[in-house]
Amino acid sequence: MRAAGRSCSPRGMHSALLVLLLAGAEPSANHPELAEQRALALQLVELVQPESSYRAGLQQMMDQMLPSLEAQARASGKTLPVDTRQRMNAVLLEVVPYGEMKQWSAEIYAQRFTAAELKQLLTFYRTPVGRKLASKLPEIMGEAGKKVSEVIPQRLPAALKRHGLLSDGKEGSAPPRSVEPAKQQQKL
Repeated sequence: MRAAGRSCSPRGMHSALLVLLLAGAEPSANHPELAEQRALALQLVELVQPESSYRAGLQQMMDQMLPSLEAQARASGKTLPVDTRQRMNAVLLEVVPYGEMKQWSAEIYAQRFTAAELKQLLTFYRTPVGRKLASKLPEIMGEAGKKVSEVIPQRLPAALKRHGLLSDGKEGSAPPRSVEPAKQQQKL
């Protein structure tokens, strides 16, 4: 194969590909606007979910998981240690430390928002109502998640049957329906 009067060997192609991949490995070095977005996004994450909120969210998750863990333990004839909640919190913080979650979240924000948009979000979250939203959001999401976890077991079996994903044991049960969520809501 010839390109511009020079031969291009497979080894040369691999080298060129490696250079291209390495050049793209750290886009913020070549694109200062991405570095700015990441820095702004990191500030936003620290405002929206400070470490205290992160820890409170983990605690709330443990409060919701613990009854299920206790029931599983009882069913197997065992009991959980008295300090299970504290130990599980330590485990979760070890598995997903705040610093790591903060970096992941900042990267996601930086990918979805421009620097100007991130600045607007920062401005909002620095207002009293923005600070209130940031402080209440984990509680709101926790309550909404709890409601969802209560409703799913009640509604899921019937919906699975309606869509042909769970047999009701009868011959000739209804064929699966393909209803888009928006259309289904219109029918209600």
